[in-house]
Formats: sequence, structure tokens, C-alpha cells
Amino acid sequence: MRSLYTICYVSKGAPELQEKDIEELFHYTSTANNKNAVSGILLYSLGNFFQVLEGNEKHLLQLYQKIKEDPRHLEIYEVYNKPTHRPVFENYKSTFDIVKNSKDLKKLIAYLNQDQSNSTNHKLKRLLRPFDMLDEL
Repeated sequence: MRSLYTICYVSKGAPELQEKDIEELFHYTSTANNKNAVSGILLYSLGNFFQVLEGNEKHLLQLYQKIKEDPRHLEIYEVYNKPTHRPVFENYKSTFDIVKNSKDLKKLIAYLNQDQSNSTNHKLKRLLRPFDMLDEL
């Protein structure tokens, strides 16, 4: 079994971010994470980012350091940063996913509901509750 790592965080978006900036960030994030075999999700709503990253520990720690230095992210709150034996998003989609609207969020919640035995799924659902009012971009 390959060794995996998970990082989950919430951050405030910089106040000067515009819709086109968010779209560019979504595109870059999706492309880069898929290229580097990183699974997980990214969503943005009400001025906040929520991201879960799963993949190779060395790569994720370097990526997370870049995120912490990125001026588009303010007040980063780290939810967890640890090795994982059972990745949440292993079977979600074949690619890293950007959650852009309430329809995407509902699909994500339905996916998390499929495995009631995974305590991380329960934690993620609780963390996603504030984003339940996700506005369409």
C-alpha cells in the first residue's frame, strides 16, 4: 500500500480577489493537482477557501508551504496535516475536483455519505456545512 498524506485547511480570500482571479486559480489548481496525482477538493464561497489535498507527503508539504505564502490566502486555519491510511477522495473522481456551486457540493456530500464508517467523512461534512449556501460563480 502506498503512503499517503492529507492536508485540509480553510482560509480567507484576499479582499481584492475578483471572479476572474478565482476562475484562474481554479483552473491552475485543477491542472497542477491532476498532473501531480493529488486528489481532493477546492471550493470558494463567501470569501473563504476550503481545500482538502491528498497525495505524496513530500509534494503536499511543499505545495502547502506555497499556499501559506500565497497572498491570495489570508488567515489560514489548518484543520489537519497528517499521514492517512484511508484517503477520502480516492474513489470520488478520477481528477482533483473544484466545487463551484451548490449542485457540486450536493454531489460531494452524497459521496461522503456513502461511507458512514470513515470518521474523516463525518468531519469533512461538518466542515462543509458553512459552505452549504455556496453561491454560483
